[in-house]
Amino acid sequence: MNSKKFSDAMSELDAKYVDEALNYKKKARKPAWAKWGVVADCLLLVVCATVLFMPSTSNVPIDNNKIDIQNKPSEDIVSDTKENPSVPSVPSGTEVVDSSPVYYSSLMLADGALNEEALTLFSSSAMVDIAEFDESTLSQNHCCMLIEGTVENLYVKHYTYDIYSDKFEENGVLHSKTDTIVYEVAVDKTWYGEDVSGKTILIEDTSYFTEPILAVKEGGRYVLPLYEYGDSILIPEDEYAGGDIKRETAYSTIYPYHPQIEVTSDGSYLVSKDWTTLVENHAREVIMDTLDDEDYWKDKMYLVDENTFAKQMTILIESILK
Repeated sequence: MNSKKFSDAMSELDAKYVDEALNYKKKARKPAWAKWGVVADCLLLVVCATVLFMPSTSNVPIDNNKIDIQNKPSEDIVSDTKENPSVPSVPSGTEVVDSSPVYYSSLMLADGALNEEALTLFSSSAMVDIAEFDESTLSQNHCCMLIEGTVENLYVKHYTYDIYSDKFEENGVLHSKTDTIVYEVAVDKTWYGEDVSGKTILIEDTSYFTEPILAVKEGGRYVLPLYEYGDSILIPEDEYAGGDIKRETAYSTIYPYHPQIEVTSDGSYLVSKDWTTLVENHAREVIMDTLDDEDYWKDKMYLVDENTFAKQMTILIESILK
């Protein structure tokens, strides 16, 4: 406040109070609280005068462009933070994914039936020098199809045939036998390759994965990578001499020596860790509580939810199969 405004303010005071102040005479010593009360009254008088002559802001135009309303915290966020400051806030719309381990015995799998003849036949044949599966195997074996469907039937096929061989004598003939495992699959979805969705196809393998817990079962639902083996049971170096060599189907799984991808009844996927792309994001470790501790597959299985599996399968197809 400048001196002019202060003078004007003082001039408006009642003359009665000014006159009393001029004719005041000290009569007696007053307590300290009374002296400070007079000082407080004087200060209050000055403050009142200052407020009285302060310029009003009610008529000042407001520039709405200078008001930052975006950074103003919402009342809900402030309230939640005060009530429970230890809980981090989760942005609205953020997907919360459960990454905790899950027990195999709790999975919703079809109560499929094993083929005991297949278990007996193929478990008795020693599997040696089998390379571990990795996703590059799909492109190396010219994968033609990735399907998803239910195994409606599973049976063993026996072949008996002759091939020419000089192993024991020149222009000799060897009598041969081969066993295969045949899957009849009702296809619901084609992930890659020729679309056979809605059809029932046959798949024939010369080997069968014999771990009972993870083996392909009749009634189970699986994702199967396929290639065209051919129409004949013979291998390229064999020279046909007679007998039954025509396969049930040209389709075969690319790698039958490890667990196939099994689909749970609630739409999740039980996948081995060798499918590195499929288990890269949000995969839950599956505790194989139905296997012995020393079993090879005890710590190698994961569960992937439906949405994540679809995204990761797209990445796999784009990076390897095309």
